[in-house]
Amino acid sequence: LRDMYFGEVKNAPATTRHVEKAMINDSQTGQALVALYDTPGLEDASGLLDWVEDNTAARRDGVERLQQFLASPLAQNEFSQEAKVIRQLLASDMAIYVVDAREPVLSKYKDELAILSWAAIPVMPVFNFTDSQDANIDAWQTMLARRNLHISTRFDSVAFEFKDEMRLWQNLATMLTHSEMLEQLMARRTENWAQLYEEAHIIIADFLLKVASFVREISEDDDP
Repeated sequence: LRDMYFGEVKNAPATTRHVEKAMINDSQTGQALVALYDTPGLEDASGLLDWVEDNTAARRDGVERLQQFLASPLAQNEFSQEAKVIRQLLASDMAIYVVDAREPVLSKYKDELAILSWAAIPVMPVFNFTDSQDANIDAWQTMLARRNLHISTRFDSVAFEFKDEMRLWQNLATMLTHSEMLEQLMARRTENWAQLYEEAHIIIADFLLKVASFVREISEDDDP
């Protein structure tokens, strides 16, 4: 979004407490193209996974098992944060699983991905903080591949690269059966970026010309 005012950001877990929605519209027509939902994290994925496996029938599909959880009292109490995530998952076309590339691959992340897989929607892992020297991308990709997640992308929210954003949308489009909106978004974002690039060139050129032609007159008695 490139919007510093969206959501609350802290260097601490459990900062996001509610599902927050953001729309990406066509910059020319105003048409709504993509709805993004920022959800809380799964605070106790391991506990939820244990409960689902102990209290739902393995022969039922993943969506049915998640729906059974949402209908249970635990969805209003112990696992209320997890319930917010799962409700949004079941209502979405796909999920973006944001990975802090500096984090080691812990068992709780494996349990999160197991729960996400039950929602029966495409899951796209996206690596953030990829420029860090402490990035563990190889270890993450090995773990993701073992869970049949072979398509991932890098999108560093700090060291922003436009080509990374385009790669993100392209990868998302390949995972959807109807990707017309994403293709329209990519075309419009490319146009907007080219315009920004041209405007930046003009601003820089104008600045350089002003500096090169700057003249200040002083009197003969002034200290130069």
